[in-house]
Amino acid sequence: QNQHQQQQQQQQAGAEEDEVLDYTQVPKEMDARFETFDTDNALRPTIISPGKVWTKRSQKSLLSPMTEQSVDEAGQKTAKDEAFDLLDALTKSGALVLEHTALHIVIAATHCFDKTVTETVIQENANPVEKVERSSMIMASTIHQKPAAALAMSSQLPRLCAAAPRLFGREESKSLLD
Repeated sequence: QNQHQQQQQQQQAGAEEDEVLDYTQVPKEMDARFETFDTDNALRPTIISPGKVWTKRSQKSLLSPMTEQSVDEAGQKTAKDEAFDLLDALTKSGALVLEHTALHIVIAATHCFDKTVTETVIQENANPVEKVERSSMIMASTIHQKPAAALAMSSQLPRLCAAAPRLFGREESKSLLD
């Protein structure tokens, strides 16, 4: 029975490895999906550049008071190297798997409007909220690797499909609206 459990665990581990997403490719995939589904060309990739000087808040121990300290670029590099050295030591150079951990990645895009909200509503007779919803659905479906329809509430699907038929794979509904 132990062998059977080990085989199941190995199969599950193999399945998890198949589902691994290469996060370095997400920006490239996001750009491709923007070109495909963003009919207004309103989405732009956003580069986030952190400041050169950071503020570090820390406590020496649980009961000690919070202290603040400025950290310049050299201090940031030192802290990053120390963090990776600690991670390397904790995992024995990657030999141990870190379970119950989280990796946080920030991905950003900017939705640009050619006109103000009022001009969009009055002159183009368009709902700017639908445009932002479409942008959000494009990004969410890319990041979560799921079709947009799987991410939306079923009660909202008809409205979303009418607003963004290409994104929901319903090109024919677009011709009904024209």
